[in-house]
Amino acid sequence: MKKIIIAISALALAFVNVARADFTMSGYQEFFAGSADQSTASGAAEHGIDLSGASQGNYSRITANWESTLDSGLNVAGIYQVNARDCSGNRQGNCGVVDLNQAAISGSFGTITVGETFDVGMGWHSRLTAGVPTGEPDGGMLGHFYTGDGGNAYGSGNEFAYAGTAIKMKYNSNIYSGFSFAAGYTPNSAVGGATDNGQVTTVTNGQMASFSDVTHLVAKYSMDMDGVGLTLTYGQQTGNAGRQATIDYNDLEEVTYSAVVSYAGLSVDYRKNEKDNSGTAKNSNTGNDEGTSVCAKYGMGNVGLGACQIDTSMIDASNYTNSAKTRTYSADYNLGGGATIGLVYFDVEQTANSVTKTDVDGIISKLSFGF
Repeated sequence: MKKIIIAISALALAFVNVARADFTMSGYQEFFAGSADQSTASGAAEHGIDLSGASQGNYSRITANWESTLDSGLNVAGIYQVNARDCSGNRQGNCGVVDLNQAAISGSFGTITVGETFDVGMGWHSRLTAGVPTGEPDGGMLGHFYTGDGGNAYGSGNEFAYAGTAIKMKYNSNIYSGFSFAAGYTPNSAVGGATDNGQVTTVTNGQMASFSDVTHLVAKYSMDMDGVGLTLTYGQQTGNAGRQATIDYNDLEEVTYSAVVSYAGLSVDYRKNEKDNSGTAKNSNTGNDEGTSVCAKYGMGNVGLGACQIDTSMIDASNYTNSAKTRTYSADYNLGGGATIGLVYFDVEQTANSVTKTDVDGIISKLSFGF
């Protein structure tokens, strides 16, 4: 009986705490349709692969936000986000339903966040690859409409786990004369809400897919002069790779930096990440993992225009250089009421040891609703 009373009391206290907080809910839905002309797949010109069709995308979601003020005057806030992801058929690998589950406390010292959340580089480095109309190429929808070469590594277009939501703790400073900094710590980059002491040691194309004890530091400077905005970032990321079977892997050591210039409705950015041989087998040739992106975005009224190019490269275990190039040209129109329609043309090339493995271009339409 005493346990029941205690449980009821705890539940009542939880409702009281919720009642004191400001609570809001929002949602987002997206739908895609597209078609591609793939001239080369896995190095072959005669392959019969030209993907087309429709998709519900990756990011339809419901998000709950709450915010409150403690007796001490500190601000506390949280986010709980549920994604409408289909786990059936050929999407069984896309089953992460809870994507964000975080709480933050803020004050004159800055902001401390814990839980399932993006790392500090996600929101600090310029990422117009996600900010241009349709959110492509960063949104990952291009891959639904072509078949890439899975037998070779081509380098990374973003810093390691930039959009990963493994449980972590991070700190964001306040802004001092345009300067700010952030730090993040992730015990295990492969673990979300589940309890797991061990590191997941999946190896893909000779590279570790996860690291433990990941530390991420980012510095940022922003200024505005006569309507011209400039933001610079520099970040370093480290982590432990460990051993799988009898193979020792190189620890994570990565540098990422970015710059964005904006004026009126125009923004242009540059971002580069250098991971060298992080996550590859020690004493192998594999390494020199680099990625560079250049994007431009322009908005005028209800119309948005954008263009991006991402170049990546990597040296494989045979000491051959592999490279990939992705170009996108996009536009969208805000229909009002939270609805937006967009269109993106894309071109993807993958070259391994001077042999073209993938060559494809296509067009994708997007319809999205925010509510």
